[in-house]
Amino acid sequence: MDIAVVTGASGGIGAAICRLIHVKSEGQLKICLHYNGNKAAAQALSNEIPDSFAVQADLRTAEGRKILLEAVLSKGTPFCLVNNAGIDRPHEPALMVSEASYDKILDTNLKAPLFLMRDFAKEMARNESGVIVNISSVLARKAVVGSAIYRASKAALEALTLQFSSELGPKGVRVVAIAPGFIETAMTSEIPEDQRAGIKKDVALGSFGAPEAVAETVWHAIENQYLTGAVIAVDGGMSL
Repeated sequence: MDIAVVTGASGGIGAAICRLIHVKSEGQLKICLHYNGNKAAAQALSNEIPDSFAVQADLRTAEGRKILLEAVLSKGTPFCLVNNAGIDRPHEPALMVSEASYDKILDTNLKAPLFLMRDFAKEMARNESGVIVNISSVLARKAVVGSAIYRASKAALEALTLQFSSELGPKGVRVVAIAPGFIETAMTSEIPEDQRAGIKKDVALGSFGAPEAVAETVWHAIENQYLTGAVIAVDGGMSL
């Protein structure tokens, strides 16, 4: 059976992506729900989505990525990989960035998706079919104080998207990036109200987005057979 792998599935955006893939594929895609820390949320989501399965793995490590790949191969054939897992902290102004923060953010946001793309794309290429969707961020193109390392990680992820799409296209594998703006999740709910108001002033539509808006775009990337090498903004006009 074809499998859709969603990393960071226990978070707000990840969960919305999993639910929508299940609905839109009419259950034809078996969903692998990756998580690292929030086991309860991942198990609850797995119970909600028929025939899905949850896998715990630290994707910053080669061993963790191997665990995920082998778990997927034991259930079927990887058709879709959504690199959604990511972190945006610590928030450090440019003159205060630390090597520890660099290692933490880059290992999660860049190293993990890079090598997952490499390993899963090998399996997809064997079948001459598959799609990889990388979740980037509006901050890849917009400066926000404290986001230097995060911004660099997402800009690099977009560059990898273009490179992999070029090399994998002839092998039947498509690669797309989606760049959300500020989305209503547990993470953004912690932003103080005065900061939220300031952020909304930079958004043409004047509000934070819903996780489902990102999920809909992920599904578009999965089903559109002539879409590859694109970076699609889902940010309410924040990057304008």
